[in-house]
Amino acid sequence: MTTLLAALALAIVPPSIPAPAKERAAQAPPVQAPSDLPPVPATPAAPISIVAVQPFTIAEPYRHRFRKDGAEFTSGHLIVLRAEAGFVQPRQVAEPVLCVGSQTAERLWSDPAKGLMVAIVPAWTERADGGTERPGDPSIDLVWFAAPELPERVDAAWIAAERARAEAALAGGRLSTPSTREIVRHPSLTTASQDALIARASALVPDPAAR
Repeated sequence: MTTLLAALALAIVPPSIPAPAKERAAQAPPVQAPSDLPPVPATPAAPISIVAVQPFTIAEPYRHRFRKDGAEFTSGHLIVLRAEAGFVQPRQVAEPVLCVGSQTAERLWSDPAKGLMVAIVPAWTERADGGTERPGDPSIDLVWFAAPELPERVDAAWIAAERARAEAALAGGRLSTPSTREIVRHPSLTTASQDALIARASALVPDPAAR
């Protein structure tokens, strides 16, 4: 009887059930190819100089893409600056965030070899002494590279914390302000759309050989 039951038990077990697989040994991560990109400099740090600033208004609202909480805006500034190649170099990973006052700038175009960058800075306000507010101005307000981060992770609280770091470094002599000796202040621009604004931005790039 016992032999019969054992035979029946074996008969109902599907023959296709595989034996438990052995646990795979941990594999080392792939070796990353050396990068020829310039290293990311330490932050906070300032650009070498502000080359040009142009205020603008735009008829078709444009959404700020370099903030998690980015909203649509219809005014701001185009800004051209010079900086170390490590800051200007475009990257597909987190990169130093260009901040202007309490706002972030959206990079439009850069040339690491020439150390030039063109960006859009949406309008923002600065709180003056006595609690009054004034429009922000890239030619006079703090401009700096904050810690490397992804645009979709940057919000107002992050900017405030990075600004506090920059102001502390400025007070301690570890951060300098960018030169504005040769800054070109263009008259205010009124344009219809984002495309027209970006086309104008490319025309602001100076000829380095002429400077």
